[in-house]
Amino acid sequence: MARELNVHHKTIQIAVHGDLGMKSFAWTPKHLITVKMKARRFKHAKKVLQYYKSSGGKVKIFSDKKIFTLDAVVNRRNDRYLATSIDQGGSHYRTKHPQQTMRLGVVASDGQKMLPYFFKPGEKVDTAAYYKVLRYTVLPWLKSSYLSGNYTWTQDGAPCHNSKKVRILSCQHGQFLAADMWPSSSPDLNPLDFSVWSVLESHDCKTSHANLTSLQQAIVEAWDNLTEEYIKKSCASVRRRVEAVIANNGGHIE
Repeated sequence: MARELNVHHKTIQIAVHGDLGMKSFAWTPKHLITVKMKARRFKHAKKVLQYYKSSGGKVKIFSDKKIFTLDAVVNRRNDRYLATSIDQGGSHYRTKHPQQTMRLGVVASDGQKMLPYFFKPGEKVDTAAYYKVLRYTVLPWLKSSYLSGNYTWTQDGAPCHNSKKVRILSCQHGQFLAADMWPSSSPDLNPLDFSVWSVLESHDCKTSHANLTSLQQAIVEAWDNLTEEYIKKSCASVRRRVEAVIANNGGHIE
């Protein structure tokens, strides 16, 4: 701003901090929510809140997919280095097309978590792929972890979640929340999205990895280190977030 106005930076500081009482903040990336999406989020959030009020002690299960690459993840705002000049290092190198792995994460409101599941390299997560992991990985874990069936699998309205094949499977074998009930375009209501993935990246993606095996091992190790208490707290905050969405008429809450 000082350069644009051709004045000394101290002049800007005095005007901004002293006269206007303002502070400088970093830009915050947010997912796009249109007017139509806000209305839909508001409507579905009310349904979810009603479900929370009536579901008693049922365990809520949350899932999400995440792509990790071999390149290190750097937070330009928080990851800093000390030096007398910018020339003394601090470079962050990225490859053009780094190898990547996609994994499915599953956490529960009682603090449990499913072992990491990695999709095959290049595998498209369509209806067939989602059905396969649901039928042969997720459902066996749910049945062994919750013998009484006291759980609800939450899912959004993604096409692969709402296919006829998946709907039939969920009706026959599990306690699934209807895919069209959960608010779409709402990563701020999924504990994996708003909390867990960033924790994993801060641990296993601080440095670049030589190959996918190394990356996956680091992900598994970081996943194992997630405590039961942390998962409980992350999942418990979902209801407060749903209430915040309603209070904000379906708008952003972060």
